Amino acid sequence: MTRYDGRTMPNDLDLASLLASRLCHDVVGPVGAIQNGLELMAEDESMAEMALELIKKSAAQATAKLQYARMAYGAAGGAEEIDPNEAGRLTAGVFAGERATLEWDWGGGAVPRIPVKLAMLIATYALGCVPRGGTITVRYENETLSVHAAGAQLRTPPFLEVITDGGEITDPRAVQALCIQKLADSAGWRIVVKTEEGSMTFKTVSR
Repeated sequence: MTRYDGRTMPNDLDLASLLASRLCHDVVGPVGAIQNGLELMAEDESMAEMALELIKKSAAQATAKLQYARMAYGAAGGAEEIDPNEAGRLTAGVFAGERATLEWDWGGGAVPRIPVKLAMLIATYALGCVPRGGTITVRYENETLSVHAAGAQLRTPPFLEVITDGGEITDPRAVQALCIQKLADSAGWRIVVKTEEGSMTFKTVSR
């Protein structure tokens, strides 16, 4: 068990293990569905059309999640700047299988990668706020990032304390919250969260 209290970080091996577990969890579902579709085609030729649709849908989901993870979690090809339009497109690919919709209100040319990666990570993390559907809006203005989640049935997403106040990490799913905190900290920011009726807003502020 790795304890995170805002001062003591998991070592590199711990973090790599948590991240690997998280990414495998995200991709294993659609990859498993592809396998199921292939087995269905082999067992019953009359189900070939249905199986092919399942394979196509699952392959698209797996590709979207991998492309998103490559930029949001990865080194983004080593680039110091990232195109926010491309980041929005990749994040929207993850939203394709969700009840909530994404409004990526951030265009223009390439910008330093940390704000963009933060936007991608917080946008998908905020899906936990609106499990029954809603809208996630991403904006970056005056060097301030805000992600607004609005929905009919708002919930507090898991591991929020890791982003805001620290906490204890015992689940690989918490690695996204930890990455958000570490990225924000590396830019001299912290994430503040404001909750109102039917909405929750994540915003970067200077430390």
